[in-house]
Amino acid sequence: MSIYKKRLDLHTHTDNSFDGNHSTMFLCEQAVLAGLRGIAFTDHVEIDAYEKDNYEKRAFQSYFEIVKARNAFLGKLLVFAGVELAQPTYDTETAEKLMNTLQYDFVIGSIHNLRGRQDFYFMDLTDTTDEEIRSMLTEYFEEELLLAQWGKTDTLAHLTYPLRYICGDYGHHVDIRDYSDIITKILKAVINSGISLEINTSGLRQKIASTLPNEEIIAQYRALGGELITVGSDAHFAEHLGLGLDEGLSMLQRCGFKKITFYQKREPIQIDIE
Repeated sequence: MSIYKKRLDLHTHTDNSFDGNHSTMFLCEQAVLAGLRGIAFTDHVEIDAYEKDNYEKRAFQSYFEIVKARNAFLGKLLVFAGVELAQPTYDTETAEKLMNTLQYDFVIGSIHNLRGRQDFYFMDLTDTTDEEIRSMLTEYFEEELLLAQWGKTDTLAHLTYPLRYICGDYGHHVDIRDYSDIITKILKAVINSGISLEINTSGLRQKIASTLPNEEIIAQYRALGGELITVGSDAHFAEHLGLGLDEGLSMLQRCGFKKITFYQKREPIQIDIE
């Protein structure tokens, strides 16, 4: 049983995501059973594949089902209409058009792949050299910096996303301190843009066994003056809803945070961690 009363899972996926598995209604039922106070459904919209993979249709279907669920669970569960907008800086015109068309509460910004290449999730990194990994990560963090500087999403998701696969699934060693200069620039850009940083707890249930980003980076964000932070499980299955939230909230307290952030109609609202 959780020691925290206000548990909000702000990064989840329904079967309207290409890798989702359960309906919006079913996930709401399971969220209530898991003792969550609120949930944001943030189905994938990969901007660099927007037309090719018909993401406009997916986005509208996801939004329609979230609105239905919000009405159905009124008074039982806070349901936020969200989207995980991936690679928005690769085509800002399309990204902004979508954000202006649907009345989202919450927009996650993320980078899943480098320009013209596949998602790290799909890459075979078995024989990748240290030099190749360094080159990919350098390019990845440069894209993260551009996304943070763009500043038109509400939170910057899973900052160390590629490590989930490079280190977790394929066992390559990466010393994240080698990228400390650009990570510092990203954190400062997040603060200057007035957006949030996400603690993504998915890594805690995966081979990497760490939040994305890790506690060291979260502590650095706080030391730099960061105040806005969201927490999400990145659940793609009902049984993963809320997993790692307690660990994420405890980490925040260790790093000196007293509040977490959620969004309604794209406006940040801070509540006490309790």
